[in-house]
Amino acid sequence: MYRVREENGRLVEHGTKGVDFSTGSLGHGLSAGAGMALHAKVYGYDYHVYVILGDGDMQEGMTWEACLTTPNKGLNKLCGIVDCNRLQVDGRTDDINRLDPLAQKLEAFNWQVKEIDGHDFYALLDVLHEFKKTRSEKTRPLMILADTIKGKGASEIEDVCKYHAVPLNDEEYGRAETECLALIDNLEKRVSIQAQGKIKVKPFVKGSANEKEQNLVEIILRNPCREYREPTATRIGYGNALARLGEYEKLFVLNADLMGACGATAFCEKYPENAEEPLRRRSMNVGVQEANMMTMGAAMAACGKIPVVNSFGVFSTGRAWEMVRQDIAYPRLNVKIIGSHTGIALGEYGVSHQAIADVGAMRILPGIVIIEPSDAIQADLLFEKVLQYDGPVYFRVGRNPTPLVYVEDNAFGVSPVKEFEIGKGYRIKKGKDITLICSGPILIEALKAASLVKESVAVIDMPTIRPVDEGLIEEAARQTGRICTIQDHYENGGLRDEVMTVITARRIPVQLDHVSLSGFAKSGSPADLYDRFGLSAGRIIEKLKLTIK
Repeated sequence: MYRVREENGRLVEHGTKGVDFSTGSLGHGLSAGAGMALHAKVYGYDYHVYVILGDGDMQEGMTWEACLTTPNKGLNKLCGIVDCNRLQVDGRTDDINRLDPLAQKLEAFNWQVKEIDGHDFYALLDVLHEFKKTRSEKTRPLMILADTIKGKGASEIEDVCKYHAVPLNDEEYGRAETECLALIDNLEKRVSIQAQGKIKVKPFVKGSANEKEQNLVEIILRNPCREYREPTATRIGYGNALARLGEYEKLFVLNADLMGACGATAFCEKYPENAEEPLRRRSMNVGVQEANMMTMGAAMAACGKIPVVNSFGVFSTGRAWEMVRQDIAYPRLNVKIIGSHTGIALGEYGVSHQAIADVGAMRILPGIVIIEPSDAIQADLLFEKVLQYDGPVYFRVGRNPTPLVYVEDNAFGVSPVKEFEIGKGYRIKKGKDITLICSGPILIEALKAASLVKESVAVIDMPTIRPVDEGLIEEAARQTGRICTIQDHYENGGLRDEVMTVITARRIPVQLDHVSLSGFAKSGSPADLYDRFGLSAGRIIEKLKLTIK
């Protein structure tokens, strides 16, 4: 206690030592508990999940997303305990944004609700004991509303708002310690006598009778990538990989009302959430709840599974950004984030759905691998590597059918690549005047442009934006002396900045230019938008000539 919030103290602010899931931002806890309860239900673990919440948590919208999902999905081994002290940082909860009638609201969301005196440990133990005895599938999850007084037992600070988030000074601590130690000693004796035999805490065992050892590499070898003949969207390539590797039981897919749009239908139909066999229930649609979905996925990863979370890129990386930061990137959990319908290639959907800053949003977070495949074959094969990689990945895919680059007899003279690796770029066209470095389906426009100019243009496909292939960038810079990056993304934060970082860090002498978006686009057909905003082959040619000149 004397070193609370100090760098090397045991009680750092929102620390995670010895805790399976990070804490900090309000509103995340119940979603994390729901994810862990889901893990128990699907994979056959005999444990209950307990989430402690505060008044502030209950004001967060994400908490109510979890309140809706938990009973609807039968996650009845989850118990929430709300510390109802009616204080928050800026004052009394009733004065700021009243929660009552909280019990009726929770009951309307189909929870069991028990209201108790939060300082009566015997009452709390009785409720928890009854909750643990319940085994019926029809049982509802439980929320305990514990009426408490902030600082109970230390008369100077009881129910005083200014101490809500502020450590005591030495004098205040001394006075509070004197009062509380006597109370603690007395309570400890009484509780240990009365609780004897009521609650038995079993250790959390990683492993379940329902699970079996599987080798992902063997599954990949048994289920090779299909043949592609026609233009296919990269989201479909991803979805095909997900479906063919679905027998790997660590895989769990979460959707936010966009299952089909993201390409996950085949997997989810084979492993539906209402399947009779528990281990076939390895998908769930939470509805329009991107934040709740992201943190439920993080909790599944904390339990050792590989969750794949699907949404449009603008929502995966925008609306749910804090959940990615706090619950996935910070603890470096093994969550695969799918961002579909990205860039202005989305066309008529308009600005609200065009993800043009998603790479930048993910790129500023430490430790997240960022991948944008250029065609369906690459998406299919690279997703194999994504599942084998232990760590968070943002997988950026597009909506529209894209011409195949890595198929025999393709229209661009590119030699097919049979295997792709995370962190590796591919020089698919040689040249000596300038190098185009691209990621994603816009590679097609770059290849068209390169074929229409008299200049000798090299083209590099860079599907991994981070970690980028630094060696290939330096090699290209020394060979042609000019580099132009091309990406369907806002100019800041995307591929251009990753390449520029490498050039600056290695002090490579090269002329650098870029083709990207300078701001928001409009609604329209993909072809019209690409031409209007400088991403079409014709507009790329204009940029090439200016750069070379």
